Amino acid sequence: MSQLQLIFGIPKNGWLSTNLKTSDFDLNFITSNIPENPTDKLCESLILAISGIETEICWNLEPEYYFFELKQSGKEIELNISKSGVITENRNLIYKLTGDFKSLILPMYRSLKKFNTLEFDKTDWKKIDQIKLNKLTELVTERKNYLQQRI
Repeated sequence: MSQLQLIFGIPKNGWLSTNLKTSDFDLNFITSNIPENPTDKLCESLILAISGIETEICWNLEPEYYFFELKQSGKEIELNISKSGVITENRNLIYKLTGDFKSLILPMYRSLKKFNTLEFDKTDWKKIDQIKLNKLTELVTERKNYLQQRI
C-alpha cells in the first residue's frame, strides 16, 4: 500500500499550491478558494469519510477542476481522483487508490492540522473552521484508539 502525502503551500491572493503524492502518482496543482474553501471542504469530507459516508471535494483550478472522491468499500477506503473542464461535465478518472484509515485518512488529516498552523494573511486564505477541525480531531482520536485496542 503506497503512503499518501498531501502538502499545502502558503496561500496567496486566494490561491493555494497543493501536492498529492504516492509512490506511483504525483499531482501538483494550484487551487482557488472560490466558490468554496477546499481546505474547509476537505475537513468536512474527512469527517464524513470516517463516519462511512461517501463524499467529494472539488478543487477549483479556474478553469478546470479536480475531484477527490472518498468512499467506503468494506473495510477499505477508495480515493478516486478525476479531472473535468467544467464542473457538470463528464469527469476523467486519473488516479485511484485503495487504502484504509491509516494510509488515507490520517495523512490528509495531518496535512490539514499542519496547514492550520502556517502563518499567512487572512485576506489570502481563511483558516479551517476550528469547530470542524476539533470535530475531525475527536473522530480521528476515537478511531486511532479503537484500532489500537484491536491489536
